[in-house]
Amino acid sequence: MRRYKTGLIVTMFAAMSMCFCGCGKKDETPQTTEATEATETEAVTTEEAAEPKPEGVYNDLTGEWVKGRTEEYGRPLTVMINNIQDAIPQSDISKADIIYEFKVEGGITRLLGIFSDYSKIEKLGSIRSCRPYYVTISNEFDAIYMHYGQSPQGQEELDRTGIDHISGLSAEGGVAFYRDSNKVAPHNVYTTADMIQAGIDYIKCDTKHSDDFESKFIFNEEDTKPADGEAAPKVNLFISNYTQPYFEYNEKEGVYYRFQYGGPQVDELTGEQLKFKNIIIQFAHYTSIDDHDRQLIDLVGEGEGYYVSDGVVIPITWKKSSDSSVTKYSTADGKELKLNPGKTYVNVFETDDKAGVTFGE
Repeated sequence: MRRYKTGLIVTMFAAMSMCFCGCGKKDETPQTTEATEATETEAVTTEEAAEPKPEGVYNDLTGEWVKGRTEEYGRPLTVMINNIQDAIPQSDISKADIIYEFKVEGGITRLLGIFSDYSKIEKLGSIRSCRPYYVTISNEFDAIYMHYGQSPQGQEELDRTGIDHISGLSAEGGVAFYRDSNKVAPHNVYTTADMIQAGIDYIKCDTKHSDDFESKFIFNEEDTKPADGEAAPKVNLFISNYTQPYFEYNEKEGVYYRFQYGGPQVDELTGEQLKFKNIIIQFAHYTSIDDHDRQLIDLVGEGEGYYVSDGVVIPITWKKSSDSSVTKYSTADGKELKLNPGKTYVNVFETDDKAGVTFGE
């Protein structure tokens, strides 16, 4: 409507100019030029104003804009999740934005759930003890780390890094965790949103990122199928004789559903099967370091891996230059990997067992 009115004014100026010229007046062309420039400026402003702006608040863990939220996301919470058969199904794990899986000892794995919003947690667990490489990952996200107990190596890493952490075996454990009498120890430790907040209040840590914080992952603005990818309708991970999780691609939904121990991995509380938009497989070397088969994992350095999304897989590389730096992933052309908006699963897989990772039926 404004553009129409402006055009009418220009036309009127032009008519008046012709009239004045007929009466021997000076040509008013400069006024017409100014009006035209104003019209063009208004047109550009109108076009810029018409560009849609994302609604809500940006979640840097998923690359998504969350509608209805007004408060910026602060530091995430990372939680050690039990993953042996005696401990499943897990509860509230489907609310994690990112899940990491490492082999810990005896062929079993534990999961690290990363939560951008822990205010909606009703019953999260079961929760187990710390291992040093989970501390490393938590620090890469500037997270507050939550665990119940720790290995000797885990304790060393907690002390060395000074990470903000809520421990079930420290004084804050009494307010931050509880045991469910319906489960058998040690697979019965859980927490709630109120308990998490109580733990944070107890250790008095900052819940906001520092001004120089940079997100670990970068994301496409919209879903983009990886270029030159090979078909990956199924992702099989033969981690050990104990566990061989796999993922099946749901083409209609555009996500990968997770399975383990012969069936779907389902959240006990929500009834939701775990599903992910992105899968990253990072190959790294594992070394058994004691009689309990606890592992040392080479996370500093560089190596190979895979990125899976939208039904295809592409090769990637990873690099972590120092213990305090953030792991970065790159595509074959050397550019930093961009994930698709959505949840992400990361498995750090034994590099000597690459044949245990397959794609297909």
